[in-house]
Amino acid sequence: LEIIGAVKEAVGEDFPVWCRMDGKEYGVDGITLEDAQETARMAQDAGLAAIHVSAWGPATPTNLTTPTFAPAVIEELAAGIKRAVTVPVIAVGRITPESGERILQEGKADLIAVAKALLADPEWANKVASGKLEDINPCIICMGCRDDLRLPNIVGIRCSVNAALGREKESEIVPASKPKKVLVVGGGPAGMEAARVAALRGHDVTVWEKESRLGGQLIQAAIPPHKDRIGFLTKYLETQLQKLNVTVQLGKEADAAAVEEFQPDVVVVATGVKPFVPDIPGLDKAHVVQAGKVLEGKAPVCGRVAIIGGELVGCETAEFLADQGKQVTVMRRGSEMALGVGQSLRNFFLSRLLDKGVTLLREVKYNEVVPEGIIITTKDGEKRKIEADTIVLAAGSAPDAALYEAIRNKIPEVYRIGDCVQPRTIRDAISEG
Repeated sequence: LEIIGAVKEAVGEDFPVWCRMDGKEYGVDGITLEDAQETARMAQDAGLAAIHVSAWGPATPTNLTTPTFAPAVIEELAAGIKRAVTVPVIAVGRITPESGERILQEGKADLIAVAKALLADPEWANKVASGKLEDINPCIICMGCRDDLRLPNIVGIRCSVNAALGREKESEIVPASKPKKVLVVGGGPAGMEAARVAALRGHDVTVWEKESRLGGQLIQAAIPPHKDRIGFLTKYLETQLQKLNVTVQLGKEADAAAVEEFQPDVVVVATGVKPFVPDIPGLDKAHVVQAGKVLEGKAPVCGRVAIIGGELVGCETAEFLADQGKQVTVMRRGSEMALGVGQSLRNFFLSRLLDKGVTLLREVKYNEVVPEGIIITTKDGEKRKIEADTIVLAAGSAPDAALYEAIRNKIPEVYRIGDCVQPRTIRDAISEG
């Protein structure tokens, strides 16, 4: 109240001042909505023009009626504050154009605040106003923009889906001085973004994708629990290629002969990765499946499951299988699980795994695979059998650079981007595209 008074005195009565406050603190014995309503009434009496309602902590399915990453995940907090005050209330929290419109229509809030979505697409509001919702580059709630603030070696802010963020001038898309015939091999995020930007510059672009759909690893990434938001990125990129008249050939396997026959001026190789198979005795004699095939429903999983590899893919596959009622053990040689998950989400993610009964074993040594499971040596030096009916491999991947090596000296311009350079993140793929 003292701060509100001092600010209002400094700016004058004709300048609108509002505060942002928590409507609730999740995951701790902290502020309740009732507490927040009382605070809001006091703030209104101090002369605020509006009240902006946020929240603190992990808004998880255990303390919410909606999924963690659902649109407008804390809208009821804004509605609760609106019942307590007469000044306008501002709602925030993963609000989509559709959910924002509904909140206003239902009278739960008077104004809508958008934050991370404007980093993903600074034209968000203009596209909403003009009804071009399909052209909005979607925030996938990876929280990388927020995690960057904690990294001392990162200058500025970055976005997984918008490589131009903070680099708008040098990333400006300008017409090509000489349009070229461009072939993009691979329809994952790197390939699709490369095709989109090349087409915007006026090039004649064709995409070859060996699968029956675009998306690459984005398809698998959108399958685990709470990850369906990534599917919006695939849809956005696919829509942009259609609007830009990019020729897309699905089910098209590329080799050096086919590329040369196509006679492109430029080839962008975005062929992704191949799964890495670790050298463990007996692995070829057990029921072993790749994590990606498990997620896509292309590989049967029965009984107890042991997952080799505790990075992002292994842990997400573990949650996917735990939700199906499977008994799951995740193992890795490293000292920590899921280090590829950003700090903002990692603790919540690992807590979910433990809550769902997933066993996490770190610093293990793989001795051999036997019919009953896998023999390991624990970090304490104990030899132990992990009983399993299915072994899932999530041991990483290796660049699939065979096509690049085959054509690099045969085509005038050849570029290699994305995971076929080195397996990394969506942000790296989009940035290189």
